[in-house]
Amino acid sequence: MTNKGKTCWAAAGRMRSIALSLGLLALILALAGAGAAAAQSASPSANRSSALAVTDEEGRAVQVPQPVRRIVSLAPNLTEIVFALGLGDRLVGDTDYCNYPPEALKKVHVGGPVNPSLETIVALHPDLVLATRTINRLATVQALERLGVAVYATDPHTIEQVLSSNEQLGRLLGASQQGATLAAGLRERLSRLQLRLSGSQPLSVLFITWVDPLISVGRNTFIADALRMGGARSVIATAQDWPNISLEEVVHQQPEYLIFSSDQPEQTEHQIAELRGRAGWQDLEALRHNRIVILSEAFSRPAPRLVDTIEQLARALHPDRFAAAHSAMPPFAASHAPMLSLAAGAL
Repeated sequence: MTNKGKTCWAAAGRMRSIALSLGLLALILALAGAGAAAAQSASPSANRSSALAVTDEEGRAVQVPQPVRRIVSLAPNLTEIVFALGLGDRLVGDTDYCNYPPEALKKVHVGGPVNPSLETIVALHPDLVLATRTINRLATVQALERLGVAVYATDPHTIEQVLSSNEQLGRLLGASQQGATLAAGLRERLSRLQLRLSGSQPLSVLFITWVDPLISVGRNTFIADALRMGGARSVIATAQDWPNISLEEVVHQQPEYLIFSSDQPEQTEHQIAELRGRAGWQDLEALRHNRIVILSEAFSRPAPRLVDTIEQLARALHPDRFAAAHSAMPPFAASHAPMLSLAAGAL
């Protein structure tokens, strides 16, 4: 995960405790001061009589205008889902961190996920804004609601919930069949993977979200579930989603592998080389023996590509399950290009 991206993840844990800043409040008042008519014209949904009443994954009641023709995404994973549903042409705006697929880079950027520009979002006249609890602030959602903009928020904590989000977004966006087909294909791949790993012993791992301070993931996150799906067991069992952890405790646990998620593997490998010279880190056998896996950033995003990286993690940790002895088992989908980078000698 890149440093910028991880800043967003770290900020997410404090999301619910952040009040509206004076600057944000001033912006809301300024936009509202333009009059109800301006807000109405800014949102095409305001003039529609047809709306779908739903409850989002945060438990909020949302009136989703139908049909949804203009979408703004406030998170990279949501942008990926919109494109995976074949609705990229309806996406009119996304964030500075939405970099996949490449077409996402061509969209109007509304700023970062934590502090997007409300003015830019409203000016794009969205029918629906997609947000996620993981990296977006509740204050942003509430501010957009005050401006008459419909916001649907996701909050998956398991792989099945990630797939269900794909289906639900498909229904909301008028692509029910695409969402069902996408989720069914991903479930089938995961089912085949679990069959391959059947009988294998999960390997203990430390998933490193951030180094300074040392941050990992708790047991109730989709990443922890992804680790389990890939034949791993996190040595961190806390209920906190993104816990600061003690290096001394990690050394005591001695995980068999260290797992990183980044789209800049060379930078991560440089960071790993620097850790080898640090006190405490030198006591980790996984680091000394180079048992390190660097997965794509997609492993940290609850979107369809997450399944790719779960498969690749399983191949890295349990290569014997993918050897000739298991060649009679159904192969994985060849259409998904590998996104796994392993530190030298990891296998």
